[in-house]
Amino acid sequence: MKTDSRVRNYWREEFALIAILLILFSAVIVFAVRLPFDAKLFPMIIGTAGILLCLLMTVQELRRRRATAPADAVKADDPAANATWPRFATALLSAPAFGLVFWLFGFFVASLAAMFAMPPLMGYSNRRMIVIVGTVTVACLAVFFPYLVGVSLPHGVVGDWLLDQLRSH
Repeated sequence: MKTDSRVRNYWREEFALIAILLILFSAVIVFAVRLPFDAKLFPMIIGTAGILLCLLMTVQELRRRRATAPADAVKADDPAANATWPRFATALLSAPAFGLVFWLFGFFVASLAAMFAMPPLMGYSNRRMIVIVGTVTVACLAVFFPYLVGVSLPHGVVGDWLLDQLRSH
């Protein structure tokens, strides 16, 4: 009986998360529609990519649910099914911490810090993959937005202060 309720809770949580993310990304697009083109470009890209990823996750989870035996759905070593307090706290506090670091130090420092710190805190142990994905993602965004789209990414309070100090010399 314990396995059945654990499996039911697992699938319920998976699909609830997908639904919440789908609502969030849809709201991003709805709120961005009335903005001028320059201001709505980034939210529209993120919203559209988020919706597409939610749909792909739904298809993947439905296929997995049909093909997986109930006992195999939630394995004993699955980090998602065995959430610990550090993982739970990381999931809850990552967005406010990212916002604070983003405000203080800007896009590049906040993004790299989030991509290097959050996965190990949440239980993912493949450090090589974390470094590769984090570095490549931030590098691609650093090239895409300023050079291809013409949108400068924020430097943060400390970054702006440093730039002002360097320009004055």
